[in-house]
Amino acid sequence: MPDEPSPETVRRAVVRGRGAGFEVPEGEASATANRLSRQLAGQDIRVFVSGPTTCTALRLVDAHEARRTRPELDTLIADFRSLARTLTQEFELGTLDENVWWAAPHGEHCRFENLGTGVVVEAHVQAPDSVDPYFLLRFAETSGRYPGILGACVHGFHDMSRLLEMAGVR
Repeated sequence: MPDEPSPETVRRAVVRGRGAGFEVPEGEASATANRLSRQLAGQDIRVFVSGPTTCTALRLVDAHEARRTRPELDTLIADFRSLARTLTQEFELGTLDENVWWAAPHGEHCRFENLGTGVVVEAHVQAPDSVDPYFLLRFAETSGRYPGILGACVHGFHDMSRLLEMAGVR
């Protein structure tokens, strides 16, 4: 049976851009991930359950990089919200140009994809200003207009979540 890793073991093993996996005792993955995330939070390390008996640790974007990319993040969020509002409104009114935008509603969300550019906007239909880290990252990736954000998000969703958290956006 593996021992739970110590915060120091995790700290030494994880580097920016490459995660570190750890075996944990059966039935302890969630508790271990929560404990280690709390103990390592001040060091920009996030630990999550990656399997029944494994946890993965990532070194996320730090405060310096978050400050550096904040203007671009603010622009990204504003652009996303503006387009999400427009698309959801046009979709609800039946005025969405289907020669330009493909729409796929699912539950409380709708995925919009620009047929010419490939830009993807996944919006909450009733609350288009809401910002989901995964959907925002997908918009940034497909638009090609936010290189600083994409460079900061080496761990994808996890880094985007951290950027939004540090910016106080939810």
